[in-house]
This record gives sequence, structure tokens and C-alpha cells, in this order.
Amino acid sequence: MSPVELCVGILARENSCEVAILDASGVPEPFGFPASPLGREALRVCLAGQHRPVRLAVSGNAAMGMAFAVGPVENCNIYIVARGVADHPVALVRYALRAL
Repeated sequence: MSPVELCVGILARENSCEVAILDASGVPEPFGFPASPLGREALRVCLAGQHRPVRLAVSGNAAMGMAFAVGPVENCNIYIVARGVADHPVALVRYALRAL
């Protein structure tokens, strides 16, 4: 990962989302938010406001809906990941980091 890239992992569930973000610091920062339309829009705005490439890995029951709600965002690669591959936000961040 170059210092200008941002990796995001989202475990999307019906009522909540667990998120982890990894930037140049190298330490994933986990947090959560509701999977409501307002929560999805807040994430979309946050990602759209980035002036650097973003890699987003999404998994969970609501992964497809979250990916469609967030994208398309310029300079953002979105990966839909099977829960058997990564089922935790930090694991999803690491998946995004290795992707490409």
C-alpha cells in the first residue's frame, strides 16, 4: 500500500456495520455505525471526499447493498468478499490491502 491509499473493511449486517480503516499509519482503526440510510450516506460522503485511492472490502449479509449504497466513488475499488474468506472488519482491511 502506498502512503496515499486508504483501505476500508466493512462487515455489513442488516442493522449494523462494523468498519475498520487502515491508512499509512499501518494500524487498523475499528468503529461501527448503524446500517441505516443515514449511516450508508455518511460513509459514502466520507469516501467520496477522499483525495486518494480507496480500497473497500465488504462482507456479510448486507454486503451487496452496502457496496451499491457506497459506490460508485471515484478512485475506489470495491471488493465483495465471501464470509468464509474474511468475516471481521480488520481481516477485510487486510484483504483490501492485498487486493490488486
